[in-house]
Amino acid sequence: MSEAAVAALQATWTGLVLADLAASDRNAIVGGPFGSNLVSSDYTARGVPVIRGQNMGGGRWVGGEFAFVSEEKAESLRTNWARPGDIVFTQRGTIGQVAIVPDAPWDQYVVSQSQMKATIDPAVADPLFVYYSFSSPAAKEYIAANAIQTGVPHTNLGQLRAHPMRVPPLPVQRAIASVLGTLDDKIEQNRRTARALERLARAIFRAWFVDFEPVKAKAAGATAFPSMPHPVFDALPTNFVDSAVGPVPAGWDVGALKDLAALSKTQIKPQGNQTEVFDYFSIPAFDAGMRAVVEAGSTIKSNKFLVMDGAVLLSKLNPRIPRVWLPPPPRGRRQIASTEFLVFVPRSVCDRCYLYCQFQQAAFRDELAQGASGTSNSHQRVRPNDLLEKVIVVPPTSMRKGFADIAGPIFALAATNHIESATLTEMRDYLLPKLLSGQVRVSDTDQLVPRGLA
Repeated sequence: MSEAAVAALQATWTGLVLADLAASDRNAIVGGPFGSNLVSSDYTARGVPVIRGQNMGGGRWVGGEFAFVSEEKAESLRTNWARPGDIVFTQRGTIGQVAIVPDAPWDQYVVSQSQMKATIDPAVADPLFVYYSFSSPAAKEYIAANAIQTGVPHTNLGQLRAHPMRVPPLPVQRAIASVLGTLDDKIEQNRRTARALERLARAIFRAWFVDFEPVKAKAAGATAFPSMPHPVFDALPTNFVDSAVGPVPAGWDVGALKDLAALSKTQIKPQGNQTEVFDYFSIPAFDAGMRAVVEAGSTIKSNKFLVMDGAVLLSKLNPRIPRVWLPPPPRGRRQIASTEFLVFVPRSVCDRCYLYCQFQQAAFRDELAQGASGTSNSHQRVRPNDLLEKVIVVPPTSMRKGFADIAGPIFALAATNHIESATLTEMRDYLLPKLLSGQVRVSDTDQLVPRGLA
């Protein structure tokens, strides 16, 4: 579009605040520190889900592991209910986070005291458009710049209601939301596929190396085991021996983690390479969907670990949380990791999959957590040297290679999905501010029309 066409298009957009888009219900915008006022003793094993900070930041939708309150407790917090289609905002902590309440699996939620929610009037605005507006870099910068700095930086209901927005006609809102939503749909589909593939690989690992199902099957007279190559199955023993970790198949070793991997401590100072662009693996990036952040060295403030090709990353922070990362092949950029991650380099290529699945085991993480140290329960850390000495089962090389031959292609396919999602995310993030500013519009045929081509 020409400059004049852009100006004419933008003239049809209205300057409003979020309160102008809210439903007429007096509880349309609620939440904050004087809202649900929940404490840990209110939580139950089942009931009505509570939207907390950990349920934000994973994409468009509120999700993850929920805490619950009883039906009776939820009824007493009726003013802080959220329904499908409502938009939830972080009030304190990681301010700027925004997510939409999904249609399933629940039709009712309670918003915690650290979150706020808005119910949008569908006759005025498209909720998905509002979500993307708040997801834009401009909106996040505005929220950060206007945050209340007393104590923990936070915002409040007054600021949320008064948040300024440029709002196009409803058909344009829907068209913008449709384009961005289609990209996010594909990103989420890729993530689900990758997670399913990784669950499959971990299930095979557990069957082979934790529950020893193939050995038990052979001892019972079986001549084969599903998913296991015949030469690997034929080499299995039929009995167990006692060891430091309990019964293990005869002929298998029990050793230390350091027998299978070395810990790389090579660090670089990204700010010393200000114009270089890195793939940056951080705790927030992991929690936001396991997507490394593409970031210039000039914006990365402290030293980071250099990630070697073929490495496995394990977070030393709060080891009960399964933050284990299998970095995809480099895409022309150096890869770096937060020093909250430990960078393990397998001594053999075939052990990468074995180590990754070993780190994922709940029992392994629980044992690490028991030896972790820290000033509070939320900041426990594993000591790297203790981890290297961790006792693990070390199956014969042929078994570990047999597992790699099966799990390697599975993880490679999962990595392909992650890489495609990263590319689509870059595309979405590029288009989002341009669509929201009118620099790129969606034509009547749902085609993207950049400025200068119309």
